[in-house]
Amino acid sequence: MKTTCRAAFTAALALSALAAGLGLPPPAAHAAVCAGRPADQTLAQLFMESNVVATGTLAVTEGEIRKAFSARRFLDLPLAGLTGIAGKVPPRLSVKIYAERRRGGVPPEEMQKLAGQAVLVFLVRGRDGEFYLTPGAKALQPATAATIGAAERERDRQWTILKAWKPDRSLPHYGEVKALVAELAAIRRPAQGNDAAYDEARARQNAIFVRLETLGMPAVPAIVAHLDNRRPLAVQQLALVNRPPNPIEAIRTYEPEQIVDALAATLNQVAGQNFDAIYSGGSEAQRRSAIAAWRIYADDLVCYGR
Repeated sequence: MKTTCRAAFTAALALSALAAGLGLPPPAAHAAVCAGRPADQTLAQLFMESNVVATGTLAVTEGEIRKAFSARRFLDLPLAGLTGIAGKVPPRLSVKIYAERRRGGVPPEEMQKLAGQAVLVFLVRGRDGEFYLTPGAKALQPATAATIGAAERERDRQWTILKAWKPDRSLPHYGEVKALVAELAAIRRPAQGNDAAYDEARARQNAIFVRLETLGMPAVPAIVAHLDNRRPLAVQQLALVNRPPNPIEAIRTYEPEQIVDALAATLNQVAGQNFDAIYSGGSEAQRRSAIAAWRIYADDLVCYGR
């Protein structure tokens, strides 16, 4: 890895450690890929959050879009002639949206401009198997030589990271995270009806997740390095405190099936990123997608900060 990348990350970690009173030693060396700083951070984020990136034609009229947004109703957005840039996609599909202006969503006036036009689209596959627009104002944009070229370059950058990625034992908190995950896996699932054993297992499990969360952002790459753990969770329950601004509820709860699911929820809590919400379990494809996105995120974090 480039010396400038390593120096920048070491300095950031040292500053975080000093502020937290932890006194962490800087890593001696690491195996981060450092495939290049993202040329467009918004585009990089869209790729990490999407299951499919494709080009096609938005086969709907401007009037249909305008009427749907005026009435605030569901609208089917037919996408025809689809060609995948990343991920598998059928040649034609329809994406259902609720037509209202949303913060972080594609603006209705932009969607109207794209009616009948060639588009670059970012999609997520829901647990129901259907495709939805990835959250973000740029999830639907004009398909031009420039936008397609930028998308292909970001795809290649992220693929480079995934092909070369490997666990990095020199990361801050690596050993501590490893020990906590091993402790988590050692908790036995309580027998059905044994309330005392259930309460004890749940308390031990919750304490581990609290410790992982307390490690904060400096430990995110180390947690990602241990993310691909498919062992079952002893107690399929996880409660996390919602953070400001303006949480609707004080606590949110999940029902993770495997350690990977619960670690992904913990990463979401610490880093504020959401890659394939497997926090209450998911398909094998969803877990693979979440792990891949977190590896890309963590590699960029080590190399360039965020």
